[in-house]
Amino acid sequence: MSITLEEKSTKYIQKKIQKKPDFGIILLENQFNKLVEKIKNPIYISYEEIPNFNKKNLYGKFIFGEIENKKVIFSIEPFYENEKIPFSIIIFKNIGVDKLILINISGGINPNYKIGDFMLVKDHINFLPENTKIIKFIEKNNKYFCINELYDQKMLEMAENIAMNHNIIIQKGIYVTFPYPNYKTYAEHAMIRSMGGDSIGMNTISYIITARCMNLRVFFISMIVGLYENKDSYSNSINFMNPFLYETEKSLPILILIFKDFIKLCS
Repeated sequence: MSITLEEKSTKYIQKKIQKKPDFGIILLENQFNKLVEKIKNPIYISYEEIPNFNKKNLYGKFIFGEIENKKVIFSIEPFYENEKIPFSIIIFKNIGVDKLILINISGGINPNYKIGDFMLVKDHINFLPENTKIIKFIEKNNKYFCINELYDQKMLEMAENIAMNHNIIIQKGIYVTFPYPNYKTYAEHAMIRSMGGDSIGMNTISYIITARCMNLRVFFISMIVGLYENKDSYSNSINFMNPFLYETEKSLPILILIFKDFIKLCS
């Protein structure tokens, strides 16, 4: 029997890391270097060197190591891929990961949010067009999986308790995904808020749906780096695809504190 490219990718990574990770972590953006620095004994694997990944023009890297005595594997991807299957999630599943943490940045819609806040994602609204590749993947692998509870409630409660124990104010809300990063109109902001949206970001939904289709538990936290409150503040809004400003930079230690406790306590 011939070996598939997907199996080649998995075997290549397993040979490099040699141990099963406890967590798979997706970092969407390049601004979380201080978190990555906490990885002990890191092993770096660029996407370009992995069989199958280089044939699909995928860009990014895996980093395997330890945090709080737990084995972790990070996938750091600088671009949001709207039209591709997130192969990093498939690799996570194939090497034994059963818990996914997804971290990104987004723009705040909720007027109670401020720059530098962290939002635990409890649900989402998706404005992206259907991804036919994801649909075919679901039909092939788990056609009837339940989409009603994408985000693991026990993980959410654990993160809330961690924040409370450290006297950290943390938000909990609904993430709205759009296919483009530029500013939205006043009417779009009003519509999103009226629908219950709390923050706007780009594509994370393909990662979430793929992970749940493969029965991974999912925890998603987003850092608020721009605010969209009203017409007066609109012109001064921060484009959340720009590098971090001072207000968000000083919030990163809070993310690291929550993250490390979460890794330590989650089983």
